Amino acid sequence: MSSGSPTISTRVDGRAAERLSAASGPGTLPTRFADPRLRAGLFAAGLAALLAAPLFGLNNSALLLLSTVFMWVGLTSSWNIISGFTGYVDFGHGAFFGIGGYTAGLLVTKSGMSFWTTVPIAMLFGFLFALVVGYPLLRLRGVYFSIAMLGAFMAMRELALVFRDFTGGSGGVIFKSVIDRGLFYYVFLGIAVAVVLLTVWLRRSQLGASMLAVRENEVGAEARGINTTLVKMTAFCMSGAITALIGSLWAYQTAFIDPSIMFRDILLINLALMVTLGGLGTVWGPALGATVFILLRETLWGTDGEDFLVFFGIALVIVVLLLPKGIVGTLADRATAGRRKREREAGEGR
Repeated sequence: MSSGSPTISTRVDGRAAERLSAASGPGTLPTRFADPRLRAGLFAAGLAALLAAPLFGLNNSALLLLSTVFMWVGLTSSWNIISGFTGYVDFGHGAFFGIGGYTAGLLVTKSGMSFWTTVPIAMLFGFLFALVVGYPLLRLRGVYFSIAMLGAFMAMRELALVFRDFTGGSGGVIFKSVIDRGLFYYVFLGIAVAVVLLTVWLRRSQLGASMLAVRENEVGAEARGINTTLVKMTAFCMSGAITALIGSLWAYQTAFIDPSIMFRDILLINLALMVTLGGLGTVWGPALGATVFILLRETLWGTDGEDFLVFFGIALVIVVLLLPKGIVGTLADRATAGRRKREREAGEGR
């Protein structure tokens, strides 16, 4: 079978099928949540509660906190597409966030465009950057890809500093914005829901199966006729466009951009921490990890920021040791192991 085939498909058998089945396991929920009608009902109920929450008098601080949670759910879920599903851990993902913010901010200030008109353009620039950078860099594997993307991130930050006549340099750019916490609450909620639903679809789709095949054994995937270059580029461009979208919205909400804000090292660290906590390569893990991280940070940081850093550092070590696949991944694995054990015992009892 030629590895240059244009199709995105998976043909697995024997041990390869077992590996792919195990790989997709962490994305599933325990048996009691296996009924799709129950899952859909719980999801709809939760979404209805979130949609109605602002109507019950939430103040601006609460709306900002929840908006931040939703933003990070979208960021972590999009990062998970390339890093978790496809297995290419991206340490330079913050470049897309910065590109989105700068695209929107500069178009608003330099050309006088309406912000909402710049949003799809920001997504397009994120997509194009992923296309241009991804084609050569996705030929690298493992830590080499991660380091190369980190270099791309640092290069974009330096460019924003060097071309100060256009970007404002370290002084940044201030642009007119509408500070409406309720508006951004719903915008970021919509993005979070859309990205999570996208990952749910991916895990059930042929494209998602191809991503998992690339993650598990890229050489084997090529041998089975999967166009691995197309699969990786699709995942990378999808992830980059979503992150650029979120970066543009965050910049508009902040009404100020500069290299230290839009190209932040801490964003890269937070993405890895949140997804690791929830479960890399799972559907719900990034959302759970982002929610737990942000809520704990806001709770403990309000009393003492150092307490949060110490507490979360210790908690993360414990999670990595006891739950190596994250909260969702480990719980799903244990549920699967328990179900298989019961099936074996039932078979032996016949």
